[in-house]
Amino acid sequence: MSARTICTFSVLIPLLAVLVHRFLVLSPDVSPPVVGRANTTLFLVNSEAGLSNVLVATAQALLEDHPAVSVHFASFSPIKPQIDRISSYSRSRNPRGIIFHQLPNLTLTRAVKQSGRNMSNMAHPPGLAGIDQICRDIQFYISPWSGEDHYTLYERLIEIIDEVDPAIIVLDTVFRPGIDATRERNRLHAFISPNTLLDNFVMTQPWGSMLWKYPLAASGIPYPVPWRRIPENVYLTLRFIYADLTMSDIQKKQAFLRSKGLSDPINFYNLHRPEVPWFTQNLPEAARPLYKIPQNVTCLGPMSVSLGSASEQDPAMVEWRSRGPTILVNFGSGFTWEEPKAKVMALALAHVLQQTDTRVLWKFRKDTPYMHPNGGHASTYDDAFIEPLQPFIDSDRVRVLDWLAADPTALLKSGYIAVSVHHGGAGCYHESLESGVPQVVLPQWFDLFNFAQLTEESWHW
Repeated sequence: MSARTICTFSVLIPLLAVLVHRFLVLSPDVSPPVVGRANTTLFLVNSEAGLSNVLVATAQALLEDHPAVSVHFASFSPIKPQIDRISSYSRSRNPRGIIFHQLPNLTLTRAVKQSGRNMSNMAHPPGLAGIDQICRDIQFYISPWSGEDHYTLYERLIEIIDEVDPAIIVLDTVFRPGIDATRERNRLHAFISPNTLLDNFVMTQPWGSMLWKYPLAASGIPYPVPWRRIPENVYLTLRFIYADLTMSDIQKKQAFLRSKGLSDPINFYNLHRPEVPWFTQNLPEAARPLYKIPQNVTCLGPMSVSLGSASEQDPAMVEWRSRGPTILVNFGSGFTWEEPKAKVMALALAHVLQQTDTRVLWKFRKDTPYMHPNGGHASTYDDAFIEPLQPFIDSDRVRVLDWLAADPTALLKSGYIAVSVHHGGAGCYHESLESGVPQVVLPQWFDLFNFAQLTEESWHW
């Protein structure tokens, strides 16, 4: 064994020991959780669609199928129109509707922008080329809010919990202020995650398989890790572990929140607890298999909002799509297009349109001006990027819209979408699976590469 190999394992073993100690920490001894008013459920959720859709779908199912349950939903103003639509659509089955509790305007998207980031400049390449940025951004992925904003949300959420007094709280796994408020009040709760099991439980797998079998998120390495790429996966995983254990910004936020009286804020390592139900839209037939799945985890398959067919929601668009097979380009609600990427996509779509009789529906929003991390303001751009598509826009074979009136799942189930082109979000991936529509994945950051790789691998399983 070479000196370099010995050195690698001398670093690996203690790091893994620390990781296992911190990540696999047992749930602390706590008193039985508080169970509030019977038949009362409270959802604490981010407003971004990729994170919230599975929880909104669950709230709709409760509203329609269990009318005796009072459904409360605490989130931010951008999601309120969707909640109102669900209440209106479901009124014949439950006239009470969903009771909405608005939070201060401190959304996750706002936290991203305040840091000088946006959903486009957070993009990075996979593997070795992107590991530096992944390690820089990991603590931001865990909790993007400043300590002060986190505490502001926490205080409002405590008020809502005390006011509603729910029998159970349903949590978004990324909404850290909601998690902290729930656990400080020791309330009975459950998690619903849009992601696959591997995204949440890879570090609990036995025999160190996260090193030699399961590729690191954003590595771009296929599953199972090929022998020749095991050293690369080990290196990337070590870099990730080290970044995970030295999150100075998170530590500062934790110290601030402790000074405000929170006992265990932003505890990433104790997110999953054996006694807390965990639901996921993981579809085992279209996900990487795990050696070990916690007993409290339930796989439900794709979970989506249902507000009627596409014909009911947007009949004019359905009529347009019915004229020929349509390519749907939808990079999710949070993605905005930088000019270079918009140019490349326009050229690519024009090439496809020249070779086929397809149509294109492109959900598109430009980057808005933001403060660049290196200083100065990045400005938006003109419409010159669209020139390759202009002839097809003029002949009505291409429509570029900033919002889709019908829900994505309804569009995909209409029968007119030939392929879904998306960014690799868990929601887009599972919507395509549910609808049986082929998908092309152009991943942008972190776990999105997992879904791109998974899509490619699924064709060979």
